Amino acid sequence: MGRKMEVQYIDTNLIEVPEVRITSAFDDDILEMFKDDIKKTGINQPLIVAKEGEKFWVIDGYHRLQEAKLNNIPQVPCVVTEMTWKQIQMRNLVLNRLRGRTKASEEVLVIKDLIEKRGASIDEIVEKTGMKRDRIEMLLQISTAAHEVWESLDAGRIKVCHAYQISRLLDRAAQIRMLRIVEQYRLNCDTLKDSVDEALRIIEEQKKEEAKEAPVGPPPVPTAECAICHQEYPVRDLASPIICRNCFATLITAYESARQEREMQREALRKRAEYVATGETDAEQEV
Repeated sequence: MGRKMEVQYIDTNLIEVPEVRITSAFDDDILEMFKDDIKKTGINQPLIVAKEGEKFWVIDGYHRLQEAKLNNIPQVPCVVTEMTWKQIQMRNLVLNRLRGRTKASEEVLVIKDLIEKRGASIDEIVEKTGMKRDRIEMLLQISTAAHEVWESLDAGRIKVCHAYQISRLLDRAAQIRMLRIVEQYRLNCDTLKDSVDEALRIIEEQKKEEAKEAPVGPPPVPTAECAICHQEYPVRDLASPIICRNCFATLITAYESARQEREMQREALRKRAEYVATGETDAEQEV
């Protein structure tokens, strides 16, 4: 037999609600029955609460907590467990999906929070929650969709597969146009996929045409190497006198002689400066 869980009564003001979470949704008639039952009998089913440091976070029981506050019930029964934030989000994802209808947009936010802030991997979420990998990947892609797509998904006008296909269109205006077509003509997911594929093909063709028509910039300025100093210069800055091979060789020899002379002068200057600074000559340093 499993270990019996200990129930504690905790002040409702001490229990906080995570900013990013999934909340199961009730039909209107069920919600009214739920509210009426709490008014008459109070909170009978314990909330599942996580203790993180000195704070209590509701994992399962958000509606019960809210009704307790509305009905001035000071304390509620809770099953408390120590958890990290990653574990809190995992349990919230599982328990509320098991209870019934949830908002896909909230699933998207919890999964993004788990991956981007809590360091969870898709494999870990699959293992801990039992969710299918393809659904998790689709929800992550849907996170890039326009807000209007999220609203339509939460309202039940489109399905997750519709939202996923629409989100493949990177342009927000194109997403909204495709959303209106889906809502009006009730396209199934396979037909929508074909439509999105064709739209992406057309967009890619338009980009290629625009690239062809784009104005061509000025050509790069041609350069060449100077035969004397071997530096690169724009061609317009280079001179080209007509000289014979003998004169050209003489010119190069003269340049090399001048360069060697400059190097000897620099070396002599270095030795003088070193002698002034240290009082030693090269000969003394070698000894």
